[in-house]
Amino acid sequence: MRHSLTPADLHNLSAQLIETEVDTHFRSYLINISWSLSMDASIKELTATKICVMSKGTREHFECIRCNYTEKFQSQTMFGNRRWQFHYIGFPVEPEMFYSISAYNLPPANIHEDSPSKSIRLTSPGNLPVSILTWFI
Repeated sequence: MRHSLTPADLHNLSAQLIETEVDTHFRSYLINISWSLSMDASIKELTATKICVMSKGTREHFECIRCNYTEKFQSQTMFGNRRWQFHYIGFPVEPEMFYSISAYNLPPANIHEDSPSKSIRLTSPGNLPVSILTWFI
């Protein structure tokens, strides 16, 4: 489907490993993915952000999620003239794995137009220490 207008690229994308503790008191780790939106008029065309994570290591896995925005954006910024910022926590982390994380806004660019997206890489350590790793782009 061709769109007359499409949203701009994400302003930034970052990811960090966070530690969680389940009821059984075993530690597990998830990826906290954060992004902020560009401050321009195209934000009014934005309906969702799609995030994909590909992991490689002892096994390979590819998974995407779609984060829908419940309402149309009425303003380019949040209260206080700050960028709109969002987080998603839910991709599980395994030791000694390489993660490639990409995200882009929806609706996507039209065919034969630039398809803006952001990508980052994250590597989990073998012992997954309590300290937190952070990667930004």
